[in-house]
Amino acid sequence: MILEREEPKMREICDKHFPDNFVIPVYGGVLVDLTKYWASWPAAKKALENNIVAARISQLATFHQQELKAVSKKLDKYTIEGKLREKEALDNIKDLIGLLRDANATIRWIVLHQNCSDVNFRKIVDASVDET
Repeated sequence: MILEREEPKMREICDKHFPDNFVIPVYGGVLVDLTKYWASWPAAKKALENNIVAARISQLATFHQQELKAVSKKLDKYTIEGKLREKEALDNIKDLIGLLRDANATIRWIVLHQNCSDVNFRKIVDASVDET
């Protein structure tokens, strides 16, 4: 079984598909924390531990915190008193769609990773959100 014995394959899978995500949505709001779910398979656990360490989580949380601030700041130039006018939206639809995509990816990462089972990782993610 690949999860159990094949460390090189698991390392390749983790490096390719899970370099920055370890809590993944499956279906209907069900989340899977790979650090917990793969803990019983040695090859999978070792491969995931290469990418998912406290320093890396802190780096990712900081990146997403900064990204959220940047998107918010960019959005401010299209709004007046917190409201988006129809003309501004239509004239700048391409930029607004890009901002929406960036904000969605950032918020998704934060929300997913606030649900991790590791208390230390959760604290790191929560701390980045509290600063925003």
